[in-house]
Amino acid sequence: MRVTKKNRKWVLPMIAFIGIIFTLGSIFSHPSTKINKLVETPPKSMFKNTIVGIGVVEPKSELISIGVELSGVIREVAVKVGDYVRKNDILFILDQREIDAQIFTLEKTLDSFKVQAEDAIAQFAIVNNLEDQRAIAKDDFNRRKYGEKFSLAKVEEVQAQLNQAKTTKERLCIRSPIDGRILEVNVHPGEYASTNILSSPLIRMGDVSTLHVRVEIDEENASRVSPENEVYCVKRGNTQAQHPLTFVRFEPYVQPKQNLAVLGQRVDTRVLRIIYALPKNVSSIFIGQQMDVFINEHDTKKQ
Repeated sequence: MRVTKKNRKWVLPMIAFIGIIFTLGSIFSHPSTKINKLVETPPKSMFKNTIVGIGVVEPKSELISIGVELSGVIREVAVKVGDYVRKNDILFILDQREIDAQIFTLEKTLDSFKVQAEDAIAQFAIVNNLEDQRAIAKDDFNRRKYGEKFSLAKVEEVQAQLNQAKTTKERLCIRSPIDGRILEVNVHPGEYASTNILSSPLIRMGDVSTLHVRVEIDEENASRVSPENEVYCVKRGNTQAQHPLTFVRFEPYVQPKQNLAVLGQRVDTRVLRIIYALPKNVSSIFIGQQMDVFINEHDTKKQ
């Protein structure tokens, strides 16, 4: 089609009209985005005036990370995850062959020195019981006298070395410090246990007879919290199950926040930590689980 001066003025409006039609077609032909529904409704407080905190479930004794006093190769592991142990029960044993050899040597050495001591005692008794001390030379008397003392001292010295070796052997046998449950085991026979600070403890355990919730409250709300406050918590992902909490104690040191509710939250906020106890019959709650905690500040208004 030949463009003339007469129809040139319609070219730009036609191009604009075609562009508008194309744009509208693209918009209405685009599939609608499906809005995902929330799986669980966010928790809401049942109190009028509420202080909200994040809590972490922990054992009554807090988490105990088992370490070793002496480094060595692990020869035997006596527990597994979930086991209940009593205080002083064996958890695992390090290689004891070298210390067993030392103990055997010291026991034989002690027997030998005891025989020598008995002989020295008898030799001194002969001269010490003489009616007339002039019958024995002074040097001979003193030699037997101090020979007895030296022999007895050697017996005590070797006995002390033997006791030390037995103590070392006992330190190679790692025992439970409390009555509690084994929560994590990171040791296996043949592995090397070091006295250095480890990123993962060899064994983690605790007293789970009562579960505690360690709650962090922003420092500006610390004055609004008291032991008489009514408190409850809910699990993440199950806001219908509410668990009442009982006050245990305050942690008096206010420190930087560690439990962040959302990504990118400020980490320079300082928090007060409060320990609450869960009911003993509570179920389906695990150590380390995060809880949303709601504190009623009604009682704190009385001043």
